[in-house]
Amino acid sequence: QHYYITNNLSNNQTMSTDKADVFLGSSDAKDDLEVDGSKLEAGKGELKSSKIAPVSMNTWTRRDELNMWKNVMVIGFGFMFLFTAFQNMAALQSSLNPSDGIGVYTLAIIYATIILSCFFLPTIFIKTLKVKLSLVVCQAMYTLYIAAQFYPKWGTLIPSSILLGLAAAPMWSAKCTYLSQMGTYVAKVKGTSSEVLINRFFGIFFCMFQTWGIWGNIVTATVLAPKSDWMEPDAAGLAQCGANFKVVHDVVAQVTEGGEVEEAGVAKEQVYMLAGIYLVFAIIGPTIIFFFLDPLSKYGEDERKEQKGKSGVQLLMATFSHFAKNKYQMLIMPITIWSGLEQGWFGASFTAAFITCPIGVHNIGYIIIVYASTDAICSFLFGWILKRIGRIPVFLMAAVFNMSVILILLHWTPTVEHKAYLYLFAILWGMGDAVWQTQINAFYGVIFPGQEEPAFSNYRLWESLGFLAAYLIGNNIVLSTFMWILVGWLSVSFVGYIIIEVLEYKRTGHYSIYLCDGGKTTAVEQDH
Repeated sequence: QHYYITNNLSNNQTMSTDKADVFLGSSDAKDDLEVDGSKLEAGKGELKSSKIAPVSMNTWTRRDELNMWKNVMVIGFGFMFLFTAFQNMAALQSSLNPSDGIGVYTLAIIYATIILSCFFLPTIFIKTLKVKLSLVVCQAMYTLYIAAQFYPKWGTLIPSSILLGLAAAPMWSAKCTYLSQMGTYVAKVKGTSSEVLINRFFGIFFCMFQTWGIWGNIVTATVLAPKSDWMEPDAAGLAQCGANFKVVHDVVAQVTEGGEVEEAGVAKEQVYMLAGIYLVFAIIGPTIIFFFLDPLSKYGEDERKEQKGKSGVQLLMATFSHFAKNKYQMLIMPITIWSGLEQGWFGASFTAAFITCPIGVHNIGYIIIVYASTDAICSFLFGWILKRIGRIPVFLMAAVFNMSVILILLHWTPTVEHKAYLYLFAILWGMGDAVWQTQINAFYGVIFPGQEEPAFSNYRLWESLGFLAAYLIGNNIVLSTFMWILVGWLSVSFVGYIIIEVLEYKRTGHYSIYLCDGGKTTAVEQDH
């Protein structure tokens, strides 16, 4: 970059640009000046630099503030559009593509591939393409999986699932890196708590992100509306639903009034329309990010240690080293896996066993709308609540919600007459998921500062393992057994989280809560 100096500027003046503050020398200066490693040659008034400098700490303006929030919103909208397509198609796989378990197995392949990509691809993508372009390219790779729904066979779903899995880890790492780096940098500029700012970023992001269930399921409910009266399963059929459900061996099909049997009671024309709408949504996501997101270089991307990069083998070793040498990473691993387990269970097992089987696939959209709306609202509210009551009560509340739903469903058989209860369970599960999605992400950013890429690579690794386990276990055993596994794992996960909080208390002698004073959020350390 070249910054030209006009003759009417005197020695040692500073000129603000939209890229950086540049220390200026006049045209009659006798000595060369060094500015951030770049030479300003005497008498030439020209700064030669190979990189875009970050926003100056001395010139933070209202415009910079608006741009910061604009970037959070752009990432939120990009992921909202993309996952409106992906998450809704994924939630329907166990119902629309049940033959030989192909739908759920492709989801398992996605998350198995994510596990591999966590080791090798995030740093490679981010180092080569930078954070912004990594988001764009990786999101574009998701569109192939949506396109494969027009012809859902092993030969189309498997390759597209693998490509999606390869893209997922670097995409999520890039997102987490962008928000964490921007939050850390801006907090230094403004002299505020980075933990508070990062929590806000993730809360707003997930509030927007979780609305995928609202928009997508409005589409799903409209497109999959039954063409004729749907016939409720008889008593023998209902006995195989709920906790007694087993995906691979049960026929997920409904009989229309005319006697025609279709998978999940859905016509091919409806599937094609659904896939077409979601493909458009998937394309809009990366397009928004490409045109409207500022490069992370504006927030010190080039100053990050990770920019030096690692090879795939080095990242693999670094990932395991980060896990093996960091007791916090080992302790937070179970609850990270739980995040994947609970999402995978709800998206595949719950929808197939408690919705499609007893009351029909056309009800999935309505119930998921309630779930996603709750998730989105609570993603924002719980960040606000956490600042007042602390992290532990919020995590405990999420665990209680999840545990209560599982234990009730273990002893309850759904019917058309009582489907209203399913909306209640969706609300409770959405409240719990809102905590796990926002606060675990934010917790990683707080306890692993300066280690965003390896830390979030670990996050995606263990969460993806949770998804993989949910799809493989749920696809091959009776659902009640799987649900008891969930009860046990949630218990272990919460204990691990509590140990981290106890260790932090012992290390610092206090814990942190967040209060709002006159509209300004401040961190308050409260001694025991």
